[in-house]
Amino acid sequence: MLGYIEYGDGPKRPELSQRQLAGGTFAVLALGQSAHSASPLARGRAVKGARQMREAGVRTAVFPVDFPYTALFIRQGILPVDTLPLRRALAAPLVRRRLEDAGLDPAQAVVALSGDRPLRELTEAAKALALNYRYVLLSVRGGEEFARDLRREYGISLLLKPSADQLDRADALVLFAPRGDLAGENPIFYTLYPGGEAGRGRLPLHLPQALAVQLAPNCGFEQMAAALYAQGALSLEDLLAETLIS
Repeated sequence: MLGYIEYGDGPKRPELSQRQLAGGTFAVLALGQSAHSASPLARGRAVKGARQMREAGVRTAVFPVDFPYTALFIRQGILPVDTLPLRRALAAPLVRRRLEDAGLDPAQAVVALSGDRPLRELTEAAKALALNYRYVLLSVRGGEEFARDLRREYGISLLLKPSADQLDRADALVLFAPRGDLAGENPIFYTLYPGGEAGRGRLPLHLPQALAVQLAPNCGFEQMAAALYAQGALSLEDLLAETLIS
């Protein structure tokens, strides 16, 4: 069960209930906002709420953006929803749409992907892009077997072990792990690894407005997008369309 934390006007004592939110099902913790969040009483209420969620089987939750007890909840075993899997799932279709919008010919555009190892998300993105673009560069240790399978099954060839200069000159570059030797100035550039969402390569997530208005203004909307996607309540196509227009 995924959790959702409501932090604002609410009960003095934390209350946990199961509710439908924006099309998904959540264990909702209502925690009244305190003017003195560091006080022993306020912290005690937060600890009680975290324990209630944990005892209900919640291990991940959508956190408010202004929540002062995030570290406390993490210590109690309740983690924020991880948005990285959704960002990685969006990478290939978003790169494709952005290349199309830029008017780049699939027979001429150069797409590059780089990572430490052939993660499933990386190879799926590489396959999806290679089915649409002639020039796909893949920089990853152990990528030879994947490239052979792709060539045998689809007749598609990837350029393995590209140089840093080749990666820097690609029209689109997607990093699944940090690369300190690259400029990161590609026209289309995404950094899809823990911590990569903080810089220029951040791939944003946007909830459809019709869903966002159903939630509290301080909701962690990107976490909610990932939670709804994980529950099957929001499709990749819906999220892609919202990302492109935002």
